[in-house]
Amino acid sequence: MLSTRSLQQNDLLQTSINADSPHLVDVISYPRFDNNEYLERLNEIRSLGVRNVVWGGRTVLGKIAIAGKGCVSLVLRAKFQDQTICALKIRRLDANRCSMEREAELHKIANSAGVGPKIFGNSKNIIIMEFIGGLSVIDWIKRDENVSDSRIVLKIIFEILEQCYLLDRAHLDHGQLSYLDHHVIVSGSYEATIVDFESSSTQRRTSNVTCAAQSLLLNGFISKRIDDILSLQNKKERLIYALKLYKSCQTRTNFDKILNLLLE
Repeated sequence: MLSTRSLQQNDLLQTSINADSPHLVDVISYPRFDNNEYLERLNEIRSLGVRNVVWGGRTVLGKIAIAGKGCVSLVLRAKFQDQTICALKIRRLDANRCSMEREAELHKIANSAGVGPKIFGNSKNIIIMEFIGGLSVIDWIKRDENVSDSRIVLKIIFEILEQCYLLDRAHLDHGQLSYLDHHVIVSGSYEATIVDFESSSTQRRTSNVTCAAQSLLLNGFISKRIDDILSLQNKKERLIYALKLYKSCQTRTNFDKILNLLLE
């Protein structure tokens, strides 16, 4: 993804939020056109203050590029009237839920804990939030020229785990942090942000720290790359023990034991 700064500097194709604007039909009423839904969603978007969609991103639908596509929604870059870039999340017509309202509530809980892109507004089918520029954590660890710098890698790990701890303290389980690939964005200034709260719950026992740590430090491609950089192999047993201890009692003291192991 491009950063907000890059978006403002580059003249990407924009479309105003009008019923007859090109390409909007393909994304606002996706994956099939429904005239009533289309007009309702246009009204929702306008009422939330969005004036333009900015095309571009890694996901291609037909002949247009957007920021992202999931099972529940599409994500587009957009602009408010004051030209601030935001992320426009639109519920798919074939989504397994009838509105975005519950996701917005859960996302706001994350925001109240200091985690996630800031929500600017929401409606039945739409969430408007802060645009987070950067790469998914897996793309970052594959491509960034400074990924071999242990200080930067530790900074990213600590930021991710700290945000997970804050979610645990807020009793909000993200639900998808065992697979960090597309749920953490790393910016060009090496700031990590947890995103996408559509599978979150306040009813499950929280396991954000333990799930993210598994992906970062113990299992999978990301952990293997981090192990190469930080030489964690001789710490694996102690990390597993520390994570078990934290799982049984999610205190700050037990959380810090995990972080301190990484600093040894």
